[in-house]
Amino acid sequence: MHKLLPRAASFLDAAAPVLLSSPRMPTLCLVGSPFVPACSGANSGRIRSPPWLRCDAGRRRGLCSAEAARRGGDTEEREKGGGGGAAPQRKQRGRSDALVGSGELLAIPGVGPRNLRKLVDKGFDDVAQLKQFYRDKFFGKSNEKMVEFLQNSVGIIHKNHAESITLFIKESVDEELKGTDTSNLPKNRRLTFCVEGNISVGKTTFLQRIASETIELRDLVEIVPEPIAKWQDVGPEHFNILDAFYAEPQRYAYTFQNYVFVTRVMQEKESACGIKPLRLMERSVFSDRMVFVRAVHEANWMNEMEISIYDSWFDPVVSSLPGLIPDAFIYLRASPDTCHKRMMVRKRSEEGGVTLDYLRGLHEKHESWLLPSKGGGSGVLSVSQLPVHMEGSLPADIRDRVFYLEGDHMHSSIQKVPALVLDCEHDIDFNKDIEAKQQYARQVAEFFEFVKKKKESPTAEMTDGNNKSINKQIVLPHRGGLWVPGGSPLPESALKSFDFRRTMSSFLST
Repeated sequence: MHKLLPRAASFLDAAAPVLLSSPRMPTLCLVGSPFVPACSGANSGRIRSPPWLRCDAGRRRGLCSAEAARRGGDTEEREKGGGGGAAPQRKQRGRSDALVGSGELLAIPGVGPRNLRKLVDKGFDDVAQLKQFYRDKFFGKSNEKMVEFLQNSVGIIHKNHAESITLFIKESVDEELKGTDTSNLPKNRRLTFCVEGNISVGKTTFLQRIASETIELRDLVEIVPEPIAKWQDVGPEHFNILDAFYAEPQRYAYTFQNYVFVTRVMQEKESACGIKPLRLMERSVFSDRMVFVRAVHEANWMNEMEISIYDSWFDPVVSSLPGLIPDAFIYLRASPDTCHKRMMVRKRSEEGGVTLDYLRGLHEKHESWLLPSKGGGSGVLSVSQLPVHMEGSLPADIRDRVFYLEGDHMHSSIQKVPALVLDCEHDIDFNKDIEAKQQYARQVAEFFEFVKKKKESPTAEMTDGNNKSINKQIVLPHRGGLWVPGGSPLPESALKSFDFRRTMSSFLST
């Protein structure tokens, strides 16, 4: 009998409009049929269609009438384990999709196979990872923050799904934290390093070829390039403020630097919810202020009123946006001549008017900001003269390349922030010199581990309660007497009393 059903179904497809419109035929209600209106209450209670003509509630809803008849012949056999066609194949694929990751995410309201795949693609393989991410990023904040992340970063389309997931995770975390002290929970374990350096020093190459293509870093870092595209396309009229600045610096210097700051704030917000342990950002608001704003001011492209306006909002805005303050800096260092040669090779149209003298000025400002000389001079030092704060916890490979930013010229929010200096003077073909590429990557990975440990367990070596360095070295000359670098002897009373702790405390606080 079941072999005749497909033929009957074909006949019904062709004849249904005629049969159903005939006054002599009893009214048939084909629920969900595209060509039959809904049945009236009277008829629906009196007439019952055959089983093979009804919707199969266990299959796709809305698939009825003749189409249901085509599939209905094999329904019972499929339910008993026999038969197979397109529908069971589709269901089988759905089941395999649901097995992505651990599968336990499917227990969360709002997570189906599609949303499961999106979460797994973002690195969330189980509920524990999602809860840990909530603790690190959104604990104590509005639920809307995580909802926005799920929609904008993960790609969950429906807001009610994102809200259900957020509510479930929040309640789970709250339940786990009942009776515990939440005041010391880490608000953000992710680290941010800012990559600094002169124009054409090789920041893009470093970020793309070293950070993205090496085993040591590719799973560790998220790269946030400088928002140049935003500077080249502003507003509905598509203004190029970068080009305007280089063409008429005296007219557009303040406007450009102001917009650069705004785009860095936007960029920090957009990249704040990543899940990789390290965020590498190309330049920072501090190099804007310490290098580029200084340069345009000294060139008289920004007048006294404009720089006063800039400074009047810079400090309060930075203080209110802690995400702008990096955990460390990486300074890519090369001579102005080398940078100029590389700039001539890449030939960016907006940089046609950038001179070697301008690059020399930027180099000097990078050096005086990041590598201030001990004697208070210009700070232009050679690589062999890097100021070093020796730390036993530093790996040997980077021990002579790491130091802490300090000095009266340093912005208060980045005092004691560590910096790694990488020599970028030599041109390296990273397609061929794989060893050099891996060496750079290894140094960054070691620096990351060093900063991470310092953040997790800060020591008294770096700062005391007054935020003053107590890591000064004490040396003993051959002919007696204790001295500190700079040639100032300790008071005679120190040598007689031997109360070094009290004496050194009073001496180093001066």
